[in-house]
Amino acid sequence: MEILHQRGEIIAERYRILEILGQGGVGITYKAQDLKNKRRVAIKALSLRRMTDWKMIELFEREAKILAQLNHPAIPRYLNYFEIDTAQDRSFYIVQQLAPGKSLAVLVENGWHVDKTEVRSIATQVLEILVYLQELTPPILHRDIKPQNIIRSPDGQVFLVDFGAVQDTYHHTVTGGSTVVGTYGYMAPEQFRGQAVLSTDLYGVGTTLLFLLTRKSPADLPQRQLKIDFRSHICVDNNFADWLEKMLEPVIEDRFPTAEAALAVLRGEHALTSYATAKSRQPKQSNITLTQTEERLVVEIPPVWLRTKASQYFALLCLVTNGFLFFAGWVIRESGYRTDVGVVNFFWLTSVLALIDVKMLKMLISNATCRIKLEIDQTSYRFKLWLFGLWLDEKIPESTKGIHQVELSSITLPLNIKLFTSCVISSKLRQYHFGRFLTRSEKEWLVGEIKAFLEKLR
Repeated sequence: MEILHQRGEIIAERYRILEILGQGGVGITYKAQDLKNKRRVAIKALSLRRMTDWKMIELFEREAKILAQLNHPAIPRYLNYFEIDTAQDRSFYIVQQLAPGKSLAVLVENGWHVDKTEVRSIATQVLEILVYLQELTPPILHRDIKPQNIIRSPDGQVFLVDFGAVQDTYHHTVTGGSTVVGTYGYMAPEQFRGQAVLSTDLYGVGTTLLFLLTRKSPADLPQRQLKIDFRSHICVDNNFADWLEKMLEPVIEDRFPTAEAALAVLRGEHALTSYATAKSRQPKQSNITLTQTEERLVVEIPPVWLRTKASQYFALLCLVTNGFLFFAGWVIRESGYRTDVGVVNFFWLTSVLALIDVKMLKMLISNATCRIKLEIDQTSYRFKLWLFGLWLDEKIPESTKGIHQVELSSITLPLNIKLFTSCVISSKLRQYHFGRFLTRSEKEWLVGEIKAFLEKLR
């Protein structure tokens, strides 16, 4: 790429270029010296000749106006805005204070290893900056929080830089014209849809902390249902891991609502449970009760009765089978219990169907008319069943550590007919099937909640 200015060149009769800090398809950010006061500054330059969209000029000017309104010690102060015309080009410039230190990305690349205390300190400082931005009228969203945009000085102070993404300017002037605001791996999922809310920047903070803890891009970490599966890759206490998981929720409603809320929990001023994940993902018209604390999960499934299509279909199947058995019994009785081959074969067929019918009735009663309670804590898990309000059965408690899989599994009926799925908890000794007649969405939701809770325990 063609360089706009060479090292040592003086622009606007005031700023001497020292080095390039960053460059992209249409713009460059320089480190320069202000000849009037000998201070070092950062200059972001936009070239008109390299533009592919005239909107970039408007956005660049809008960025300058936003920066001029900001007044926070951890945000490099806006200093100047000017334009330079030449015969071949017109260039636009934003001048800011130069944040002392190096970016978190450069520090890690140079071998810097951050400890847990430092990670908390960085998280606290960045959230304090976001609190300031979110309390402005209107609130300002950075939308590109990542290790490259957080500068750490030698004394540990943190600065937030590159506010161009506030109006989509940064990625036009520095990184080469991306039409998506943000950086892959550090972007909240809603940014791919062109959406941003107050909690969007929290996701960027969370992914940046993951980078510090793992020394990997969050995009390189495994995912489970759009959630970054990071717990096995970091070594922090459970409380901080729970807080970090809340910051990284892919669903907007499941994250902390504001930087102030996230900061209060990080400092221990509020409990994480005060911002418990909303039940909005629980399927509508579901009457399942799920109660969760940090150490215990209780799932109560009331009788399904004929609420779902699965229970209705199964009840109809049982009704047809019983009708046939009554008819078979009448035929056998009318035959006078003869012992000829046809009657004997019919009798054995009827006996087999009767056994199948007993098993089907048992399944119908246990899954449609019983109330089920599943309790899981750090040491064990157990099932309890009630029929018409009377205690019916309780499965022997088993060790929670023995659970090796929670999934949806097909239910095989007699004659190898696969009609239903059920929630399955598999341990080394046995499998527990439950929720056969729940709706598909209810079963998927339950399996996801149980798996997520077990992951937290581990």
